[in-house]
Amino acid sequence: MKKLLPYLLLMFAFAATSAFAAVEKPLDGKKLVVIVKSGDVVEAGMGLILAHSAVKKGAKVTVILGANAALYPAIKGGQNIFPAKGKTPRELLEAVIVDGGAVYLCKTCAVFQGLKQADLIAGVEITPSLTIFNALFEDDMRIMSY
Repeated sequence: MKKLLPYLLLMFAFAATSAFAAVEKPLDGKKLVVIVKSGDVVEAGMGLILAHSAVKKGAKVTVILGANAALYPAIKGGQNIFPAKGKTPRELLEAVIVDGGAVYLCKTCAVFQGLKQADLIAGVEITPSLTIFNALFEDDMRIMSY
């Protein structure tokens, strides 16, 4: 048994190191803003799926909604289903939020659509342009638009 002990300790150390390495996420420390403005559920859905994937991989993700996508976070109202995932844009936004992403709705777009904060799913914040600009101008930020 004494002869096996060094090998067992080495195997334990390797297994423990591998387990900790598996927890690390490939996008840790990366920053991404995904701007979704399209009212087309397929186009918007692609942006939201990529945002959710980046959040799950460890990136700091901010989704900015505006223009024709302003109604996606509304609690009420029917929405078409994004066929690739079988979910509505509202459900995709909820997944981003649950996994740690931030979701902003352009204040001007919210006003135009007659939306107030109480009309939105939990976790979506109606924000003024300065908040959006601050997100866009963060150091090392990458931006995608759909």
